[in-house]
Amino acid sequence: MSKSLLISLVFAALCCLGLAYVGKNDPSAGGGLFPRCVFHDATELYCPGCGGTRAAHALANFRIGEAFRQNLLLMILAALFVWAAGLKALARLSGRSYRGPSFRFPVVAAYFLPLVVVLFWILRNIPGWPFELLAPR
Repeated sequence: MSKSLLISLVFAALCCLGLAYVGKNDPSAGGGLFPRCVFHDATELYCPGCGGTRAAHALANFRIGEAFRQNLLLMILAALFVWAAGLKALARLSGRSYRGPSFRFPVVAAYFLPLVVVLFWILRNIPGWPFELLAPR
């Protein structure tokens, strides 16, 4: 087994353990060791990550709609990450003979993603419809 495959498997196992912990302990009910958002406590505004733990809890309990209502951006990015990681894992397990789809992180995304996060941060704090749909609820 290659070193990169072993690292990938360990990372996947840790992600599964973390998701199982979040799924078992409801952050809304104060269960588990989940810290409060310092930014929200200080400003009453939502940061880009606000609702992320509650979204992970909902996702771990197969409540997909609730997960998207808690943090839309995080769920979209998580889906893209899982898709890309799955393609990479498939390519690694298949070896050099693999001819299926592959994923490469585009360089432009390194500049584009921070802009998307900041735009999401701003839009989710604008009162009124439709922007209030981006706030955790």
